[in-house]
Amino acid sequence: MSVKLLNYPITKKMLFCMLTIFIFSYDITSGSDSYDDYNEVFEDNIDNFYDIDIYHENYAQYQTANHVFYWLYTRDDTDGQMLNRSEPHMIESTTYDPENPIKVIVHGWLGSTQEKSGVCSYNVKSYFEVGNYNVICVDWKQYSTDLSYAVAKKRSKYIALDIVKVLLRITNNMTMGCYDTMHVIGHSMGAHIAGHVGKNLPGLDRITGLDPAKPMYEKSGPDDRLDMNDANYVDVMHTNAGQNGLNKSIGHMDYYPNGGSKQPGCVERSDKPGACSHCRSYHYYSHSIWSRDDYVAYRCPSWADFQADRCVNASKNLMGEFADRTKDDGVYFLEACVQD
Repeated sequence: MSVKLLNYPITKKMLFCMLTIFIFSYDITSGSDSYDDYNEVFEDNIDNFYDIDIYHENYAQYQTANHVFYWLYTRDDTDGQMLNRSEPHMIESTTYDPENPIKVIVHGWLGSTQEKSGVCSYNVKSYFEVGNYNVICVDWKQYSTDLSYAVAKKRSKYIALDIVKVLLRITNNMTMGCYDTMHVIGHSMGAHIAGHVGKNLPGLDRITGLDPAKPMYEKSGPDDRLDMNDANYVDVMHTNAGQNGLNKSIGHMDYYPNGGSKQPGCVERSDKPGACSHCRSYHYYSHSIWSRDDYVAYRCPSWADFQADRCVNASKNLMGEFADRTKDDGVYFLEACVQD
């Protein structure tokens, strides 16, 4: 096999060398230790370069590192700074403070970190109204907006693996930040990505799922979606249950504001059914950060029982940032609203 580049013949062997040099250069800057694995992928497919299996585990991880970006926000830099993979820990030139808790926010399909009305923007503002944090927003928009939902779902596990790798680099294998202050928050498909982070980062303290996505997950087992075993504490908020979000309870504590399926104040669009209620989850969460006592929920068997005042003497808990993990596990209902 040979091709021509600028009228010079390029042989199969030369093409292979060019590819491996490129990959090796990338690995030096990214801190990857999988050069041999990537080499094997390309070597096995060199005769059919354009037919390389993009879902081969090592190739997918390599590609993911090129398409997922991380933005750090602190009180000293509320505009945020994209982390640099060429730095050993990716934070050397930032305002990261190992003394402050780490909040990791993962958007959903069709989302992005830069959305003014997205999960990252809403919650970053709220966190800095109440304290000092290292807020890291994971931007996987090159997959969430350029790929079909089904392909994005398949990529989600590799995105999670990349998040784990980056978190270990940032914290120097947890010596510059502790598991007991690390909290991963995910909206929609991002909630399931958060679950895969926990599956690959044993000891992760907390995961919050904001209306975890339903499509292609409703029949999934715990290994393929967010589950209560993915962190020491998993709390889940359901705001569009049964449509865009899962209805089943999958956390230690599952909250169903206003019954969990449709939220007050939402005027649903025919081209985006349920989208408003689906996004209400991160609006509620943002509000809970700076107004901790507004969302008091009651442990209750059903929304009908809650509306009939059959649970007024049941266990109470706060929905959102300040949920008390020492309270009874189970399903909680409440009436809630929020100003956009």
